[in-house]
Amino acid sequence: MQGYRESFIQRLQRSIEEEWKDHDFYSRLKGDTSNRLFRDYIKHVEDDELKHYRMFQSLHLQLTGKYHEFEPETISYRSFENGVVRAQQDEFKAAEMYREMLFMAPTPGAYHALFTAMMDEMEHATRFGTIYGRLK
Repeated sequence: MQGYRESFIQRLQRSIEEEWKDHDFYSRLKGDTSNRLFRDYIKHVEDDELKHYRMFQSLHLQLTGKYHEFEPETISYRSFENGVVRAQQDEFKAAEMYREMLFMAPTPGAYHALFTAMMDEMEHATRFGTIYGRLK
């Protein structure tokens, strides 16, 4: 059971790092468009990523007794369109990872946080798909 729990904690730590990185990414990406709808969609996603970061940090605190500390990374992109494509791909990957983690959830609170994040990530992928479709 200990190895199983460690695997969950490791994935949770990666999720914390990814949520922070995505929040930063979307903060910059929304500034690269003047389209009001695109900015609103990206702002919504940016706010959700911060919510996920906080939920996962709280969960990490509950499970380990401490917050996860890390060196933040920055996502680079060449253009707004390139950033939107990257964002959609990242959102799909996150939803898949949270789906896998649901089956490892050690507590009901962990399950709730992961389910919430998984559903939000699928919505985010839809928002980015809508933006990309309107760019073409």
